[in-house]
Amino acid sequence: MVHISLRVLVGNSRKSLLPDGQCSASVNRRWNKPGAILFKSMKKTQQPMNPDDYMRLAIAMAQKVPRFPFGAVIVQRETGEVLAKGYNRSSRNPTVHGEIDVINRCAAAHVNIDWTALDLYTTAEPCPMCQSAIAWSGIATVYFGTSIPFLQQHGWRQIDIRAEEVARRTPFRQTTVIGGILEAECNALFEAAQRRGEQA
Repeated sequence: MVHISLRVLVGNSRKSLLPDGQCSASVNRRWNKPGAILFKSMKKTQQPMNPDDYMRLAIAMAQKVPRFPFGAVIVQRETGEVLAKGYNRSSRNPTVHGEIDVINRCAAAHVNIDWTALDLYTTAEPCPMCQSAIAWSGIATVYFGTSIPFLQQHGWRQIDIRAEEVARRTPFRQTTVIGGILEAECNALFEAAQRRGEQA
């Protein structure tokens, strides 16, 4: 909802109409037309979505690269704002997985941000490289859909170390790893790629 505050300009004074009908006046140096009215829109407040909603955004990013459907988004926990979106770009650089891409994009767009206030959503469980990057960045919570065991069972090359283990063995961070978010929908992305014979 967008809240509107009505301000009435009378002479060189600006009066704000308060909810109880009272007025507060201040000197207006920019307006001098009697009776002028200024409408000021307050900033729209963004309502946080739930984990499924954010995972759907990650799935949408993954669908940009159906051969390697690893999509990710970074969210500011308190406000629910999506700060960055990314996807697997390993066809150009073998180290740029979806999580690496979204972290790089977030860092470029939001300098000096508090990374501990952020959450990351990714269609597949982060590999050890990506989970280590998450730890170094300071992101507090990771949500994933498809698990590493599922990927291994379906022919995807994966290092056999779970994200939770990497997080647990990183004593200088406290990262929470939560799996199974829209797991069936995420699994379907990788099953479709497998049918095309395009496993990473």
